[in-house]
Amino acid sequence: MLPVILRYMNIKTIILILSLFVAAPVFAIDYPTIAGITITESTTAADFVVYLFYLGIAIGAFIAVIMILMAGTEWLTSSGDPSKVGAAKEKITNTLLGVCVLFGCYLILNTINSQLTTIKINDLACNHGVVVNIKKAGEQNVKQECIDVDQSSVNGEITNTVRWNFPVDYILKVYTYSEDNYKGTITEIDCKDKVCEGDIAGAKSIHFLFNNPGIYLYDANNYTPASPAIKSYPLFVSSSVPDLVNFAKFTKSLEIINQKNSLIQYHAVVFNNPNYSGRCAFVAISVPNMNQAPSGAYTDTVTNNQISSIIVAKANFDQSVVHENRGEIILYTKTNCGKAKTEATTESTAGKEIKECHIPIGSSSEGQIDISDYCKGGSVGGFNKGDAFEDGDEVQSFQITGAAGLVLSTKDARNGTSVSDGNPPYCMYFDKSSLKEGTCYPNIIGSDIYTIGGQTPKSFIVLPDN
Repeated sequence: MLPVILRYMNIKTIILILSLFVAAPVFAIDYPTIAGITITESTTAADFVVYLFYLGIAIGAFIAVIMILMAGTEWLTSSGDPSKVGAAKEKITNTLLGVCVLFGCYLILNTINSQLTTIKINDLACNHGVVVNIKKAGEQNVKQECIDVDQSSVNGEITNTVRWNFPVDYILKVYTYSEDNYKGTITEIDCKDKVCEGDIAGAKSIHFLFNNPGIYLYDANNYTPASPAIKSYPLFVSSSVPDLVNFAKFTKSLEIINQKNSLIQYHAVVFNNPNYSGRCAFVAISVPNMNQAPSGAYTDTVTNNQISSIIVAKANFDQSVVHENRGEIILYTKTNCGKAKTEATTESTAGKEIKECHIPIGSSSEGQIDISDYCKGGSVGGFNKGDAFEDGDEVQSFQITGAAGLVLSTKDARNGTSVSDGNPPYCMYFDKSSLKEGTCYPNIIGSDIYTIGGQTPKSFIVLPDN
């Protein structure tokens, strides 16, 4: 039918008609409702194309009726002129043929596969984000937006969620808040190990917690933020922090997230004082309540709202690294790392021989280990531990010869108590920057972990630098 239409209509006229339909909203012209579709400002691109498809059918049918009426009139007024009658019949035949082709194509396509006549267009490009309908102040119509970054103040009212477009494991959690600036009542959408889903209608601010390997600190138990919000959202750390500043003394639960199928596994040592000191705990598992009893993977109860600094460490379980010679840490029962120098001594250690306890630096930490148990002598994995420590032997200096840090603690790792009754366990962290003479830390006497006649180091944690 198209050739017939073009023969009787100027192409510029056709373009003008279509342009008026497309630009109708600009001139405040209302589109007619066709096949149940009404064009408004919020109409999607897919609906608009479908609307034009049905509009084309309607226009074609309308033109066909006009063409048949015109041809019939010519036939009636031909006065029997064979040439005029033949022309009128040709117009009617061509018009009916065009109508048959127009509707026949639709019926054939719909019979073969109904989806061929259903046009699907993503009306809003949003590869990573959540598509929502938002009604903004002063506007009557709802518009779609893609939100893929934190929103401290949503511009408008989210009426409903259209779809989520985040891949699995891309987002850990999404938090929505009833007030601006991440305040008010918190609603959590858990995306761990699954695709995000849920409605965020009414949210005034939004925070995305991306699924990055590392340590997550929460200000409420069971890996959730306090609601109403105290701290706006969890604190993520992937490296050591000597002072948690605004999040200090807020942690009630700690979650460790490791990348799936990775040979690198995160663990941590948490302290209740800044600069890696005070009571501490080695943490190799997620802890839903920092008040819980200690275990081999959470070595001391640092209690809720006490963590002020954290060492983040990584264990490397690649077998090619495990067997590599990475140096050692040596504990000495005298100052100056066993060198013949003038030493500060105590009444309990004066005249005793210098003993050494050798600790190999592996590719992962073995946790918090009791010095008395470990330094009894012998060997471990073919590694000679050195001299056997006896009751009364006390660590007074140490040496670090490889890439690692050392935590010394007054906590007795065997029974969970400190040496002095009434004194809580105390920890201090040392690394290469702490060493005064090359690889040696010459004297810990008089420090917070060695008080004369009081506390002395009873356990250690080795943290390899991976």
